[in-house]
Amino acid sequence: MKRFAALIAVAVLAISPLAAQQKKAPVPSVTGKWTMTVEAGPHGVMTMGLVLEQKGTAVTGTFASPHGDMPVEGEFVDGTLKLATANENVDSQITFEARLTDERILSGYLSSEMGDMKWTAERAKDKP
Repeated sequence: MKRFAALIAVAVLAISPLAAQQKKAPVPSVTGKWTMTVEAGPHGVMTMGLVLEQKGTAVTGTFASPHGDMPVEGEFVDGTLKLATANENVDSQITFEARLTDERILSGYLSSEMGDMKWTAERAKDKP
């Protein structure tokens, strides 16, 4: 009986750390540099940059377009990123919405005065 109790105790001690690790799944983040591709725009397919910083659910950053860098702000909640250019002129504001499909791909749509366009972004690879 003592041997059985010892086996149970060992099993509980071995399983407890594994259960704790499973409960602490990493929270996804969009912080980092992204290479963004916009499809079906008036100028065809374009590649641009996006640099984001996430604190909690709040997201800020910079959208690098052919028209210059634009600050963006928004939120990342439940795998969905919602951003808008921080521009006082609402008529020329760009809004972005995308889902994080895995840790390195964003996919969604953006809206601007030129219409709605599909976009994807991939995390920029760190240089060795």
